[in-house]
Amino acid sequence: MSIVLKRISDQRVMQFWDEDHVLATRIAKDAREPQPTQSCCVRNDHLWDLAAVYKAGVTWDAPMPTAFVFDGPVLYIKDDIVKALSSKE
Repeated sequence: MSIVLKRISDQRVMQFWDEDHVLATRIAKDAREPQPTQSCCVRNDHLWDLAAVYKAGVTWDAPMPTAFVFDGPVLYIKDDIVKALSSKE
């Protein structure tokens, strides 16, 4: 288990290594309101070290669902992630 995943102990949390930026490109392309605009996490025109929390039961389809937490770096928004996972959204 990576050190990043150890920061948040919840079975719903997944980490993706997106070496070819396929997921990062798709997430950026499909971003829209009411999803918050991230305050960081763009490197070489790609999203990186970003956390996205989606409502339970949404389907990742075309377009992707909007996240209600969408920011980073993960280390700095851990409390926001944990709070979102605890909420009844």
